[in-house]
Amino acid sequence: MAVTMSPPRNASSHIHSLGYDDETGTMVVQFTKGGTYHYPGVDKTTFLDMKYHESPGEFFHRNVRGKVKHIKVDR
Repeated sequence: MAVTMSPPRNASSHIHSLGYDDETGTMVVQFTKGGTYHYPGVDKTTFLDMKYHESPGEFFHRNVRGKVKHIKVDR
């Protein structure tokens, strides 16, 4: 899976960069304290909402964390 990663529009103390794989419907999140995670089954709208949210970390904690299964892909 080749995903282009870019930082969220608004700076985040938790999220370093985000990406989305249109073919698999997988959101990729790289956190500032380390770790890259895949979130399969996240729709593109949710990804864009998070990327452009005033507080991407807050959006993640309210809408993704604990609600979407994830796969840790690196430290």
